[in-house]
Amino acid sequence: MERLYEIQLFRKLLQFPLFQGMSQDDLTKIVGYVKFDFIKVERGKAVMHENDICDHLYFMLNGILEVRTPASDHGYTFVEHIHAPYTIQPERIFGLIQHYSHDFMAEETCGFVRIDKEEILKLSDNYFIFKLNLLNLLSREVQVCAREPWKSVPKNLEERIVRFIGQRCIRPAGRKEIFIKMTRLAEELNDSRLDVSIALNHLQDKGLIQLSRGKITVPAMEDLLK
Repeated sequence: MERLYEIQLFRKLLQFPLFQGMSQDDLTKIVGYVKFDFIKVERGKAVMHENDICDHLYFMLNGILEVRTPASDHGYTFVEHIHAPYTIQPERIFGLIQHYSHDFMAEETCGFVRIDKEEILKLSDNYFIFKLNLLNLLSREVQVCAREPWKSVPKNLEERIVRFIGQRCIRPAGRKEIFIKMTRLAEELNDSRLDVSIALNHLQDKGLIQLSRGKITVPAMEDLLK
């Protein structure tokens, strides 16, 4: 039974970028000396909130997360639905701001492996491939942010709306919901409320978004970004 448990854990860990490329022998040793906390969060319960301290890494093994991100003045809110496997904000465990920047709720019952920051540092010291994976993950975050200002300017208001939504995505795929008033969106885009309304309705006519009072739903972000 213990051997079966190890094999199942190996397979689950290899779903995550931080453990990819590690040998079974390495993973056997890791399971033996690293403290893994197994956590189950029931549907509708909070996993963590914006501004909670990030002193662990959470690896979601199964389930779906609802991720809510408010604007800095809480004038609008962006909602995403993220499926396992997923690592919750690994870039926040180091650096200047070591706090989560989103609210994470269990949309369905979620199972997590949680590893303490000190254990992450031990893994990084003892396993070069883990350190390399961590550096690659953090470098990717920096490079994506650095590339953003150099993208081509949107040619019209519809493209600016798509850019506005796309820049706020954790993952550029799946269902998104933006709770925002038309006047606020017009302010964000530096355009008139009427023109923004017309552009949104054009996108809705194409089947790319759905409009309701104070809410924009994107059924599939990958389609909107095409």
